[in-house]
Amino acid sequence: MLIKIFETAPKEGTMKEFSYEDKEYFVVKNNGKIFCADNKCPHEDIKLTLGCIKGNSIKCSLHGYSFDLVTGSCSDEDVDRLNTYSVEERNDGVYVEVL
Repeated sequence: MLIKIFETAPKEGTMKEFSYEDKEYFVVKNNGKIFCADNKCPHEDIKLTLGCIKGNSIKCSLHGYSFDLVTGSCSDEDVDRLNTYSVEERNDGVYVEVL
C-alpha cells in the first residue's frame, strides 16, 4: 500500500523522518534518487538518522555498521539486513510502500 508521506522530497544529501502505525522510517535523497528504510539499526535500537550517508549507504553512529540503501545489506555479514521500502516521487508528493 502506497502512503503519501511528504509534499516534497528531501534536499539532496539530507534525511527526513516520518512515522506510520507506530513505526519510524527515514527518507533520504542521494545522488538524485530517493530511498526509504526503517529508522532503527537492526543491530541496536538507535535511530539511523543520527548517522551519516556515505556513498550509497547509511552508517550507524553507534557501532559504525553501514547499510546499503538499495538492498539493506550490512557491511558485517553477522548483522541483520535493514528493511528498505519502495519510494516514489510524484507531482503531488512523495509516496512510500510500507507493509
